[in-house]
Order: sequence, then structure tokens, then C-alpha cells
Amino acid sequence: MKVENKKLTKIEKFNVRAYLLEGTAIHVKEGVIKANKYGSAIENAKKWAKEHSQIIIRPDIGIVIFNENGVKNSLSHKFGQRKLDAIQAIPTCIKTGKIIDISDDLNGRPIKNIILTSAIKIGRNERSFLCVRLIKNIGDNNRLYIHEVFNVGDIKNRAIPFQTPGANNMVSPQRGIALYLNLLRDILFVN
Repeated sequence: MKVENKKLTKIEKFNVRAYLLEGTAIHVKEGVIKANKYGSAIENAKKWAKEHSQIIIRPDIGIVIFNENGVKNSLSHKFGQRKLDAIQAIPTCIKTGKIIDISDDLNGRPIKNIILTSAIKIGRNERSFLCVRLIKNIGDNNRLYIHEVFNVGDIKNRAIPFQTPGANNMVSPQRGIALYLNLLRDILFVN
């Protein structure tokens, strides 16, 4: 299935905002995935993902593969306990989350980046927002590339950069957490 680039319209942003703030959050338990005597945090995350691996079919983007390889790849981009806890919400986010961006690869590779979001609750904590980035090699199925989770404080914290500076301190295309934060800020604070 071919996917086209997509930027949200103002009306779509309002709809996603309502979904994130007023809809039912995906509720997951705290501390289910962590380092213990049976393995490291990454090993246990991979075990969890292997036990919950699945092929998800979405009519708008096609087949998405959720498995231990995607989780391992996502955790190779830094993680803490909140990101480990959020792994449990990824399959549901893939199934029911809202697409907030589809774009070409920043480095010109034949890849589409698909970013989904859902509201989640980890344990008794406040509502957070999960961003899942899928990548689609042209002609292939979608797979998990990275996931990030933010609470409202993260989104409101203007000390977290709007754009990540490049090596020469000039602003480069948004990468890292700045990409997800700016997409969420644009949706949650849309006028």
C-alpha cells in the first residue's frame, strides 16, 4: 500500500486535540518492563514484545508489524522507565492512534515516516501522550522505528528546544524529541 505525505489541517488538529484530551486513554501498568534478575531492561522489553508481537492492519496505512526488533530499535534511541512502561501501549496506539504526520525521509532514503499519537496513562500518573513513529520502506510493510512519551509538563516546557540545532548550531530539520514535541505542541495549543 502506498502512503502519501500528510500534514494536518486546522480542523484535523482540533479533532486530534479532542481525541487526546477528552478521549479514553490507553491505561498501562507501571514497572511491568524493567531490568531484573532475568534480564536487562532491553532484554525484558524484547521478551514482552515477542510475547505480544502482532501484525496490525490499518486501512489508511496498511500492514504494521509490531515485534521485538522494533522495540529494540526504539530503545536504542535512549530510554527511561516511562518509555519502557509505554511499550505496552504501542500496539493499541498503532491500531487506534491518530496519524499526525506522514513525511519523506530527511536523508532522502526511499522511506516514509508515519507518526501516530494516543493519550496514555501509566499507573496512577497523569495523562501522557505517546508518539509512535513507523517507517515504511517503499513497497514494504510498516514497522516500529521509535516511540516517545511526554506528559503535559514536557510539552509546556519551552526549555526543551523547538528545533534541534545541527553540528554548526544552525537549525536543521527537526529531529529527535523536538520533532514529536513540536507536533504535539502544534496540536494541543492550536488556536
